[in-house]
Amino acid sequence: MSVSQLLRLLRLPGSFLLHNEADLGRVVEEGARIPLPQRIFLEDEEATPVLGFPVLLTAGSGALRQALEHYILAEQELEIERIRGVATNDRKVDLAWSVYGTLLVEATNNAVSSSFGRLFPSIFWLYHSIAVSRVLKEVPAEIRRRHHDLGKTSGGAVKYRVFQRFLDRVLAETYEIVQNAGADTDEAEDELFPEILARMRDNVLILTEDHIGPDLRELTDFLDYSLYTDSADFLQRFEDLQGWHVQTMQENEELRGLVRSFYGLEHLTNPWQLMLRPGYLTFLSGLKHYDASKLFDPEYVRVWEQLLLRLKEFELLSDLRRYVVPIEERDGKFRCRAGVLRGLGTPRKEVVLSFTTRPLDFTNPLVVDPVVRRFGLVYDITDFSSIISILRRSGTAAQDLSFRRIFRFQRRVNSIASEHKAQLEKYLGDGALYSGRHPGLLLAAAIRLQRYYKRVVEEDFPFNRGMRVALNYAQYRLLPIQTVGVGHRYEFFGHGIVELSRLVTGKTTHELDEVRVFLLANGYSPEAVDRFFEPVSRGQTRRLSAEANEPFFSYIDHSGGLVNEGIVATEAFVEQLGEITLAGSCGVYRREGRRYLVFEVEDEAGAVAVGLRKLGSARLKGLGEVPIIQIVDAAPWAQSQIEPVAPGPLMELVEEQHRMAAASAGRA
Repeated sequence: MSVSQLLRLLRLPGSFLLHNEADLGRVVEEGARIPLPQRIFLEDEEATPVLGFPVLLTAGSGALRQALEHYILAEQELEIERIRGVATNDRKVDLAWSVYGTLLVEATNNAVSSSFGRLFPSIFWLYHSIAVSRVLKEVPAEIRRRHHDLGKTSGGAVKYRVFQRFLDRVLAETYEIVQNAGADTDEAEDELFPEILARMRDNVLILTEDHIGPDLRELTDFLDYSLYTDSADFLQRFEDLQGWHVQTMQENEELRGLVRSFYGLEHLTNPWQLMLRPGYLTFLSGLKHYDASKLFDPEYVRVWEQLLLRLKEFELLSDLRRYVVPIEERDGKFRCRAGVLRGLGTPRKEVVLSFTTRPLDFTNPLVVDPVVRRFGLVYDITDFSSIISILRRSGTAAQDLSFRRIFRFQRRVNSIASEHKAQLEKYLGDGALYSGRHPGLLLAAAIRLQRYYKRVVEEDFPFNRGMRVALNYAQYRLLPIQTVGVGHRYEFFGHGIVELSRLVTGKTTHELDEVRVFLLANGYSPEAVDRFFEPVSRGQTRRLSAEANEPFFSYIDHSGGLVNEGIVATEAFVEQLGEITLAGSCGVYRREGRRYLVFEVEDEAGAVAVGLRKLGSARLKGLGEVPIIQIVDAAPWAQSQIEPVAPGPLMELVEEQHRMAAASAGRA
């Protein structure tokens, strides 16, 4: 985390923290382990995402809040019994702590063990401290309701005694969890301990208050029972000090000149901003016309200078707490109150979030479910390794030129992906994996990528033997990877990547080559091996000749293997495309016995015409039989040749055209 990043997030200027990096830097140092809110997308994902910490509300999180309230109440009643000198019931407090402590330890263990540099423990305390501060803040009022005779005289004292016992227990449990986790992972304990909790430990205000105004009236109990300062005297002198300061700034030209020189012209009209600068009150108290007997004396000046830093830190963490977004899951959708989403600017009371939202559930051992569903795109350049081998024999100049060309090609591919809101997940040798949230945009990106490849090949691109593209909608697992100086990132792995890699390589020909090499290595003659594979080779050659005039093609060979030299997609991708993106009419284009379902998808550059055709089911290694949809660029086709079809679910229309094509082939 950088101070400048944090500054951009805060709603400043506030009551105490100035809107500049220098003031924020007094509270939090550069590189501090302060969590930053993540992007949260709304259901349509069209609007700019808002920022926040999405926390899932579950039965477990509700039980934690309820157990906290019962424990604080038990500690409060125990303290009242002690004040009154009656027999105390420690067992009730221990029982209440047992319930709350068990839930707290579980949540803390989950956060620490699943963090992997993602600062889950600190986010947990940002979330949980909201409940803690609200419960502890109400202790004096609760005592007045239950024990009117002790409310005014002892409410504040009880609040801070209860707080201290609460904090001691929480710290003891957290230190033990961190110590055990450090022994298991060989990580330093200070890196595992939540920095937010450490700040709450050192600054009493954060866990005992949820709001502090510029008049400091909320700090009466804090001044009396934590700083052991006469709150009535302090607050009255503070009020008098501000009045004197405003009057002096208006009347004393010497002070105005000093302020103008040291702090700038803008502070001449806002004296309160000057009071928020560390050291300013110390300077002010040294003026010859400053009356310490009526205003702050040297002890109060010292108290203020220390209190000011606490107030700034309180405001910082309070502002971060406002980024916590409580989320409920109802009817299979994530929902939250619109008012908790900062920067949303909507009159709606409730909003639905994107289905790709990954909220934090601290009652779950993993906190964030590593399994996500994403739209994926992989591209792969055909015979890349073979071309590289040829280029190696062509001299250094040819090699350098070819690598510059592939570098420019990949940069342009990244630009196309970025323009279509796709994110680069990893490079795969001569290709790359991208993920996206918009099937229509990812489909448009695939078509535009294919058009770009065709253009560069016409411009003598050396890697000119073809390009394969695959699209899917599948489950991926996200592995958090911690990186030095960057924080953390996620690495994609799992079924989704396996599926895409099989769709671009087919695996069939690779397996045949492996068998061919195996037979030759074991003494079979080349002639015998060729005779053995002749039926397969004849089928592939016959099919390839039918595709010879097309720059990009895909088909399933007679042995059930996928040959992809174009763009293919899974049924799941096409189904989601129909549900999320596709709008408008479809048509049918016939060519050489094939029937393509034709429609348009939109991107920033305009409409992209797309043709879909089901090829059948291919046998892919490790996946069994997978239905394959061929995708082609329909831009060259004349509109007069495209016949309209009745509307319906996209995948059903594709299936219908596949059945009609099969029936026509059977009759032929």
